[in-house]
Amino acid sequence: MVLAGDVFDVPIRKDIIHRVVRWQLAKRQQGTHSTKTISEVSGTGRKPWPQKKTGRARHGSLRGPQFRGGATMHGPKPRSHAIKVNKKVRRLGLKIALSARAAEGKLLVFEDLEVPTHKTKNIVNYVEQMEDTKKLLLVDGGPINEKLKLATQNLHYVNVLPSIGLNVYSILLHNTLVMSRDAVNRIVERMHTPINR
Repeated sequence: MVLAGDVFDVPIRKDIIHRVVRWQLAKRQQGTHSTKTISEVSGTGRKPWPQKKTGRARHGSLRGPQFRGGATMHGPKPRSHAIKVNKKVRRLGLKIALSARAAEGKLLVFEDLEVPTHKTKNIVNYVEQMEDTKKLLLVDGGPINEKLKLATQNLHYVNVLPSIGLNVYSILLHNTLVMSRDAVNRIVERMHTPINR
């Protein structure tokens, strides 16, 4: 199969890959961390002792950050960790990742990803026939075939994605990329559609 040069043969740029991977990992952080400030922590708001004449340090609350059971100052609050990366840069990152795998000879294109049975041992045999394959990413065009899903779900070194879910981080995590002809066509089509402004 002849691959589109503007998708599978672009110059490798580590800086773009780095930016896109950082964007992906930052975007998927939940950001649900939370601490209580002095207005949220439970306890009385009463002034503990008079301002003067006791000889003790002056305090207005026993729930300040210096007390046990008190508030946390400048602690984390729920927030989004997402950073902005332009759509053109994200798209270029995916092209570079695909180009890198193609240049290494680690991109395999199959006619389709049909498997005869849902048995896991078939997939294990396929992987053993491929030399120096540590982790395998299978990319199919449309929704994932149920047999393929069942055959691979118990293997930690084989993962399956639809073409719409293909991303830079997943490509980098797996040293071998297997795509169906349909998946390649869909990704090339996706890369050639103009970016909505």
